[in-house]
Amino acid sequence: MSGGFYPVDASKGSGLLAFFSKTSLPTQVLGLSGLASLFSRASSVDTLKLIAVGSVFETGRRVFQWLYERFQFRYSISAQFSHGDPAYDWIILHLNNTRIWRRAPLFKVVAQTSLRRWGVGMLRSASTTIFDEDVADYVPLYSESPILFRWEGYWVEVKQDRAGVEDFVPRFGYTPPLTINLKIYTRDIHVLSKLIETAKQQYNQENKTHVVVHNCSDPQHSYSIWTQAKKKSRRELSSVVLEDGVLDTLLTDAREFLKMESWYKTTGVPHKRGYLLYGPPGTGKSSTIHALAGELSMEIYSLSLAAPFVDDSYLQQAISVIPKNSILVIEDIDCAFPSRDDEEEEDISKKVMPYPFYPWSQPAKKSSVTLSGLLNALDGVSSEEGSLFFATTNYIDRLDPALIRPGRIDIKIEYKLATKGQASSLFTRFYPSKSMKLKGAEQSQTVEYYALILPVSEKPRDFEDQIRELAERFSAALPENEFTTAELQGYLLGHKQKPEGAVNNLPAWIEKQRQYRKEREQREAERKAKAVATKAEKAAKDLKDSDSN
Repeated sequence: MSGGFYPVDASKGSGLLAFFSKTSLPTQVLGLSGLASLFSRASSVDTLKLIAVGSVFETGRRVFQWLYERFQFRYSISAQFSHGDPAYDWIILHLNNTRIWRRAPLFKVVAQTSLRRWGVGMLRSASTTIFDEDVADYVPLYSESPILFRWEGYWVEVKQDRAGVEDFVPRFGYTPPLTINLKIYTRDIHVLSKLIETAKQQYNQENKTHVVVHNCSDPQHSYSIWTQAKKKSRRELSSVVLEDGVLDTLLTDAREFLKMESWYKTTGVPHKRGYLLYGPPGTGKSSTIHALAGELSMEIYSLSLAAPFVDDSYLQQAISVIPKNSILVIEDIDCAFPSRDDEEEEDISKKVMPYPFYPWSQPAKKSSVTLSGLLNALDGVSSEEGSLFFATTNYIDRLDPALIRPGRIDIKIEYKLATKGQASSLFTRFYPSKSMKLKGAEQSQTVEYYALILPVSEKPRDFEDQIRELAERFSAALPENEFTTAELQGYLLGHKQKPEGAVNNLPAWIEKQRQYRKEREQREAERKAKAVATKAEKAAKDLKDSDSN
């Protein structure tokens, strides 16, 4: 007979069809009646049709996916920005400025602090709030679905994700890093470059009135080293009261260094500059760095060697990722290498007051950073990136000579206790004519306000002349090189609106401070005497034990 399908009696046949017949024992026991119908003549045709249709759909799906991927590759550009990298800050600020956040379906609302969260301002009427500024940050989240917008005539798609979520292993206190994914529908890579350059320019313009301070993060709870950033108001150089010439020297040297990058490359000299600011606490070392950062429009990356998670490896990695034109600051660098006396007192404190019984007596943990690790890190401080390095210390004699040699530390500046000239300048700065005017007051009201803070007998005189005279009296009554500028500032803060009271009450304050210092020195002497006695007692006990043995 010619080819084709032949009728088969499954109940009488043998082989596979007989085995899967509806009346066979395996079919009834195993419940394979559906499989038996598959092999029947009528069902076979329908099954083949379904298979053919499914194959066509699957082939079409794969062809469409193949074409879509090639279309994306050829007609769109994708870019990813990770949180913790400066480029992420540029692009997130630019997205906020383009106001695409209005289409964001989700916002994270947090109380406003100095921490930078890239929140957006809400449009409010005067009757909606009693505050002059926002009390909360409204941080748009772009993670629900991609947002499409136009930029410079190009379609751009933005979405926020968490990188590596598929491979993320849950860990207490740790979350995967946020990423911003951009897709620009164009084949021109210069569009992406222009977008990033525009975002960087807006970022620089936005931070002209602020100084951004980055702090290092614990790697156990963070995915990046420099994830914490705070915005601080820019501080004018004139607000830092130092000896004449100190600020000018620092500013001139830093500007010259930043302008001569090509000279450093031509001569083969490593393009790096190190500064050491040393002197008693409260003399203005940290304030100087913040004022310089604002003047030079540079961001600060502050690193503490006393942090328990900072070791040689962490230090090397932290320094290597600091971007160009930044300031690296290591404050109290001497704390990483305690003196021999400190180590002996630590050993004694462990024996006198064991930690498990007196937890508050536990001595501060020494830094995990070694001297060699610190030296190696400093030698590689962005050699060709034009970054500045500042170190501060209260005790320069505790530092190893190798740490402060030329090439690592180029300029050393000593900060001393306040001189009479500094005291006079500080007093004058506390009572300037501009800041003494009440908020919202007219110029005519300024004179009336001065009349409230100065004695009646001196009202007719010029206010600035009176302040100048009071400043001279203030500096004349203050002993030279005895108090820090921070102590004087704290005293003047108690007389913000009473300049004459600040002068008249100064002798009593000086006597009080001297008495406090005397008592503190006495307590310190008693503590040291007790430590020496404990050490002698321990030595005698050890000698006695050795003799008995």
